Amino acid sequence: MTTPEHTLVGIHFAFATGLHRLVGWRGVVMAGVASNIPDWDGIPMLFDMQRFESGHRVWGHGIMSIFLASLLIGFFQIRLDWIGFIANRFPVSMPKNGVSAAPRNTEWLIGGIGGVAFASIAMCAQLLHLPCDMVVSGGTGLSDWAIQPWWPFSSAAYVYPLIPWGDIGPTVILMCGIIVIAKRNSHLSQTSWLTIVVLCGYLVVRGWARGTLIV
Repeated sequence: MTTPEHTLVGIHFAFATGLHRLVGWRGVVMAGVASNIPDWDGIPMLFDMQRFESGHRVWGHGIMSIFLASLLIGFFQIRLDWIGFIANRFPVSMPKNGVSAAPRNTEWLIGGIGGVAFASIAMCAQLLHLPCDMVVSGGTGLSDWAIQPWWPFSSAAYVYPLIPWGDIGPTVILMCGIIVIAKRNSHLSQTSWLTIVVLCGYLVVRGWARGTLIV
């Protein structure tokens, strides 16, 4: 998946699971940002294509890397509130109904428990990144690019290419869900759940049509 698609998957995950009610809009932002963190292993592309090809979908896509990155981002959110810091400098409009800066009872979000909460959100969003990359892979002139979730302990690689990279379908479906949420400002969880179900259905149908549903 592309960066915008990963971000939208994270946001829909947050709305679908009710994180906007439990943690406020910071939880939604955390999920959207964290859903892209595994792709840090693509940075070598800026300097060395050989390192990029050997490290992408490996270094940042491992369970160990995801766990450590989640602890780090959760810690900095509690200590520095980097989400609030950025929001204050780049204000954006959030849905008025159902999403608040923080839930009514915010005591549990302070200190270690809050750090664990944000780290858990980050971890779940990153773990969602893995199946997304597995089912969106390959294409015309491109080989299937498997992920290695057990690196550095194992080089076992997995891929299940239902649709080719660059397929516009997921982008359209995920964006339509966000547009509905922005327009209606209500039923956020239901809308995101429906969006996720439609996305999964699209993947299955496209995989069946391409003959990649069963390999």
